[in-house]
Amino acid sequence: MPANTLSKLLARTLAAGTLFVPPLVLGTDDQPDPAKDKSPGHSFHAEVFNEGPRQAAYLMQGMGNVHWKISTENPMAQRFFDQGIAQLHGFWYFEAERSFRQAAAIDPDRAIHYWGIARANVENPERSAGFIEQAVKRIEKSSPLERRLIEAWSKRVKDWPKPPDEKKDSDKKDSDSKDAKDAPKKDPKGSKKKPAVSDEVRDKRKERFKTYARELDEIVQDYPEEIELKAMLVLQLWQNQSQGHDIQSYTAIDSMLEEIFRRNPRHPAHHFRIHLWDYRKEKLALRAAAECGPSAPGIAHMWHMPGHTYSRLHRYADAAWQQEASARVDHAHMIRDRVMPDQIHNYAHNNEWLIRNWFNIGRPSAAVSLAKNMIELPRHPKFNSTTGNGSSNLGRQRLLQAIRTYRLWPQAAELVDSVYLKADEGTSRADEVQMLRGIAAFETGNKQQAESILQGMKELRRSLLIEVEAAEPSGQPAKHLPPKLLEPAEAPKDAWGEERDLPFVDRVTQDYDEEKSKDKTQEQIDRLKQTHEKNFRSYRLAGYINTLEAYAAANRGDFREALWRSSEARDTIDLWQRIAWAQSAGEHAIAVRKARDGFNGAEGEVLPSASMAIVAHRAIEANPQSKELEKWQQDRKRALERCAKIAWASEPGIQAIDQAKQISGTVAPEILWDTQAPQVKDLGDRPPFDSLGPVRWTPPVAPSWSLGAPEFQSQKPLASSEPPAQSIGSSSSLRGKPYVMILYLGFGCLHCTEQLKAFSPKVAEFQKAGIQLVGVSTEDESSLREGLKRFDETMNIPLLANSDLDVFKSFRCFDDFEGQPLHGTILVDGQGRIRWQDIGYEPFTDADFLLGEAKRLIDTPVEPK
Repeated sequence: MPANTLSKLLARTLAAGTLFVPPLVLGTDDQPDPAKDKSPGHSFHAEVFNEGPRQAAYLMQGMGNVHWKISTENPMAQRFFDQGIAQLHGFWYFEAERSFRQAAAIDPDRAIHYWGIARANVENPERSAGFIEQAVKRIEKSSPLERRLIEAWSKRVKDWPKPPDEKKDSDKKDSDSKDAKDAPKKDPKGSKKKPAVSDEVRDKRKERFKTYARELDEIVQDYPEEIELKAMLVLQLWQNQSQGHDIQSYTAIDSMLEEIFRRNPRHPAHHFRIHLWDYRKEKLALRAAAECGPSAPGIAHMWHMPGHTYSRLHRYADAAWQQEASARVDHAHMIRDRVMPDQIHNYAHNNEWLIRNWFNIGRPSAAVSLAKNMIELPRHPKFNSTTGNGSSNLGRQRLLQAIRTYRLWPQAAELVDSVYLKADEGTSRADEVQMLRGIAAFETGNKQQAESILQGMKELRRSLLIEVEAAEPSGQPAKHLPPKLLEPAEAPKDAWGEERDLPFVDRVTQDYDEEKSKDKTQEQIDRLKQTHEKNFRSYRLAGYINTLEAYAAANRGDFREALWRSSEARDTIDLWQRIAWAQSAGEHAIAVRKARDGFNGAEGEVLPSASMAIVAHRAIEANPQSKELEKWQQDRKRALERCAKIAWASEPGIQAIDQAKQISGTVAPEILWDTQAPQVKDLGDRPPFDSLGPVRWTPPVAPSWSLGAPEFQSQKPLASSEPPAQSIGSSSSLRGKPYVMILYLGFGCLHCTEQLKAFSPKVAEFQKAGIQLVGVSTEDESSLREGLKRFDETMNIPLLANSDLDVFKSFRCFDDFEGQPLHGTILVDGQGRIRWQDIGYEPFTDADFLLGEAKRLIDTPVEPK
């Protein structure tokens, strides 16, 4: 197709809201044979194309003012290349790869597009090396500048230095991918930790970074007018710190940035200036913080980054605005392109930091709401597990922090039985929830319930310790005497417990040290792991019991013991709670001293300011003749003055702030309390929030579909009392009923048969949960019927034929670049919304996980945007 004809077609399809994507052609020597040596769903071209985006790119709004003329003669390829560069500036690597792949699909012989894909994989050197190899193959058509950039990147990532163990694992993985491509997909939860990086490997990597920065510097010298090269060099000099290269002159790098902004005031390199001065001199990044979001408003991370600057400068309300803007832009993208939340880089981190900043400015209700929303979001073994750094775990941590910090004990009493804090029985998490239940009972007047919980936890720990002791390998008979549990020892020299040298219980790490059992059999190792899990659980229980003992002591008025107990429970009892107990015990001097430390270390935080004022005021009232009186009065005034300046951002009804206002009106009526944000002149453009996106992610509406039913299905009803399969031939026939759709690539795909074998026996369990399973194949009806005859197990899933692939395409289970279908597993709820999905070159096979997750999601209401 002539280039001008293609451009016109692209322009027309873009205007219509869709994009024609020519199949990606890698050149004469790379022409694929789809039927030869490739598993369905895998890229025809190379393994590196399996991961990453498989759907077409489109020209997005808000990608910033970036243009760098390259050697392509195709205007549309140039536009997608520019978009990819802008996305690289915003660290939006996944979408950058998509944009560069789109450029390569339009102009496949241009090497610089593959260089862009390689750069988009900067955090994955091996995958990056695979793409730069594709660029090197096409380097002959490159300009001299492009050639130098390609060669420099190739030297940076090719044969990336790795520890010997990691290299062996990589070689084995390559062998497995070639010789056993149709093996069942492995559970990502079982992956091993990466081996430690040796000094030798670290030095080699360090040299790679140094060499690359030097080559970039020389290229910049030879092309002084190319501001994109300067942006690349700035970024690399900053990134070199990760490999041990100290920045010799921050001013020199900042001057290079200034040159970029003279040419393009809203270049996305404002992002790099924020990073440059972060943790150093954040005030020098204030202009960048103002310009960063507006310079690329369609990239969420560009709104997030100013939050770094404002947080370090204790401007938490401004930081929270930026982080909420980032979340809204992410939500708009997720809903528009049907992306699951935790597949977005930085999404969970942005939201948990937003919650922390809402703590700082006094918005616990907003914090609790967002924490609960994070827990509600779809979970996935890879992207959002309950123990990783995804929304589920971070949301739970912040919800618990909100309860402790703002003493939301009535809410806690309700939350312990909700989906938000529910934990599997017999785990440390379940024990933690039980502790929370006990604290809430003490704090809401249910003493009998609280005491019962405390006693139950003691008995549980006693039984665990007996089991651990009985399992210890020893030549001596096991001693079944229950160990003493946390009996009060001699009181510490000071009430706060600062001089306690030894912990009240020996520390136990969560992970089992497998190095200690190298000479053991697998059966012995499994037994030792079980014993270790019990030992770890008993260790955590000791802390939870101690926490409850502290609250029990406070409940009966023994605040001195509560304070002593709490000195060993600082991760479960808030600092200001301990300070309150110290004052209740009559230790006003200690209370004020600790409050002062907390106040001085919490500039810009409203709750410590209000609490400091309250603590100092109580000390003054209780000890009007104290030698510390004048100092306490100064503490009170400083705290009230700070609180008066920042409390405008807090929500109404916060007890500590209301008390501080009452104290201020009595002892310092001259202090004026701000009621709105102060006028500042260093903020950038702030568009209305709703123009950026919704405040919450909501599941997108699933496309409608209709396939009918092959004849063989109408002759064979489903297992149990379900209706015949011919009634499950369209989305309308499933209206009002949740269903899981398995889009698979025919019985010729061994991966797919493994998936069907995993899900088929679970049909009854899904049905019991009110969830229908349906399979959609790439085969026509005849091939599907023949494949089912050859299937060697009972098939309980109704299977539908979709040889024209329209359903695959409508659910985005299709590689637009190579024109082939992909594996997809989709959960659609009774309202026709996509609640969960897994799309890729391999199928999702963990039926038990999806069953549990589907039940959780279906039981979780969807709040409006």
